[in-house]
Amino acid sequence: MRFLKRILIWTAGFVAAVALAVAGLVTWFTVRGERQIAAQEIVDRHAEAPGLFLNVGGHEYHVVIRGDLFADPTGAPILLIHGFGPTGSNVILPLANDLAATRSVIVPDMLGFGYSEKVAEPGAHFTVEGRVAALLGLLEALGVDEFDVVGHSYGGSVTGRLALTAPDRVRRMVFVGPQIYPQTTPGNFIAYLPKSVARVAIWGSLGGGPSSFTGRACAADPGACDAHRIARVEGTVDALFAINKTPRARALPDELPNVQPPALVIWGDDDAIVPPESIARAAAAMDADTWIVPGGGHWPFAVDPAGVTERIRSFFAAGINPDAVTPAESMP
Repeated sequence: MRFLKRILIWTAGFVAAVALAVAGLVTWFTVRGERQIAAQEIVDRHAEAPGLFLNVGGHEYHVVIRGDLFADPTGAPILLIHGFGPTGSNVILPLANDLAATRSVIVPDMLGFGYSEKVAEPGAHFTVEGRVAALLGLLEALGVDEFDVVGHSYGGSVTGRLALTAPDRVRRMVFVGPQIYPQTTPGNFIAYLPKSVARVAIWGSLGGGPSSFTGRACAADPGACDAHRIARVEGTVDALFAINKTPRARALPDELPNVQPPALVIWGDDDAIVPPESIARAAAAMDADTWIVPGGGHWPFAVDPAGVTERIRSFFAAGINPDAVTPAESMP
């Protein structure tokens, strides 16, 4: 009996020691991370943003415009919707610049991303439906009625919902590596962590930390430093935490057959972010045209910029009434 009692006491002591060690490690990790955030999350979005700011629904949105919105030779601009990530539209700006050779292009940062407002509270503004409402409000503020749309990754879900919400305004749509169907992501777990721990985890993986994706890319390629700087905009970590805390409705997959505007789906055959079979399934549900980029990964427009740009341009041109086209060779 005494031996059993000693074993129990020893076990309890060992468990307590391990718990204290883990608690100490977590505390050290959190304090160290918070110091890094305080020291590096210092970029003023208003001072750095290359575009303009518009207030929609009580929130401030950053938008880059390429070309004259009212002089597009097809009679309507292209709306380019970025995917999930702290740098927002920065990832797809090269595609916007390529498309802008012959079209006018609108490239907004969705709420909480890029240079748009960093809202720190979860809510409807971070749902797909909330993002669609904001984009429609943004287009209204710009005086845009009809438009073509390109959505990348998470932006594909927004594009699909946009087409279902305003089918009379969306002429044609292109999905690039769209994330339509539910899948497990780090955000699924971050949402359940204590905020202090989650903030540091976000900073290290998605934010502006030196060991983050953007930090490593900047160290290896100075051309990637713009993305690293955007990830260090004040309030980014809190906004990303709030986004992950907001429940995401996933009704869109069931409604894909109801999408009316003609669609083209582009993806890389080796996409490591969104399973290619998931993308193919979404394309089939919409009866969409498809184009697979060999070795294109999740960002095929970075692997084959000329090919992707031409494919998008041709798809949009196929739906244009020739009588509505102005004889313009290129956009200013």
